[in-house]
Amino acid sequence: MSAKDFFQTSRTKLQKLMRSSQRLSKHSTNDADYSPMIFIGSWKLRHSETDRTHSLVIGPDLTINIDHHTIPCKVVSLTADTLVLLDHYGYHITITANDNTPVKLFDEADDVIYYIISNTNR
Repeated sequence: MSAKDFFQTSRTKLQKLMRSSQRLSKHSTNDADYSPMIFIGSWKLRHSETDRTHSLVIGPDLTINIDHHTIPCKVVSLTADTLVLLDHYGYHITITANDNTPVKLFDEADDVIYYIISNTNR
């Protein structure tokens, strides 16, 4: 391997390392800024159109149970007032908070808003 090839290969590897390091530090900063703790707990939901109530449990690992049925999903994003999950069908479940308390859940699959009316842990 010539010196020129060695230099080119080293430079490429260094650039890849720098890019991955920047992504990791950006990801770590975002995680440190927001805590999912405000979303964890047992809640009652009210369907915005039918007034029917449902139970919602959000576990410490951000697993979701609605009416005692686990909804397989993964976290897409977390901000100070919003938790966005992607269910196993590819639809988003968005939980919005106000003053550090969850206030509504939007289910993209059914295009329905559920209002969070109480925390059953209190």
